[in-house]
Amino acid sequence: MLGDSFVLVIIIVGLVVWGLVAAYRYWNREEPMEQLYISEHMVHDEEVETLLEREGYDVVGGKFYVPLYIQMDNQDEQMSRIWVDLIVTKHNNWYVVRLVRERMQLDWTTNGVRKLWLSYKIAFPDCEGLLIVNQADRSVKLIRMHVGEPIASGE
Repeated sequence: MLGDSFVLVIIIVGLVVWGLVAAYRYWNREEPMEQLYISEHMVHDEEVETLLEREGYDVVGGKFYVPLYIQMDNQDEQMSRIWVDLIVTKHNNWYVVRLVRERMQLDWTTNGVRKLWLSYKIAFPDCEGLLIVNQADRSVKLIRMHVGEPIASGE
């Protein structure tokens, strides 16, 4: 009887400790924005910042890249980069910003958007979307992507 009570107390103490650790981790977890590297080196382009602020976004950081390592077959691993020009927030959501460069060939079809911008969704799964700022036509496009469930092909 005493042995059963001792085991029960050990189980209860273990559950309480586990619950306290889980609660501590939950309350002290980093928000997705805090996990992101916010570079202090920002573009500081007044025109871009004005365009974004007019749309209701607050600039919080920018100009960094995320390395993407690619290996094909048994060849040496090579690195590519996913560049981010700015990070902005709006209504407690955060967005990755890319500035359109003159040399960029943009295809605004769904296939073109997927090919150009899917890597950003993969690199930043917690972001609300990707903002494409085109200074030439003074526009801001918001791209949101949601991955659905696989569907069997009818072929």
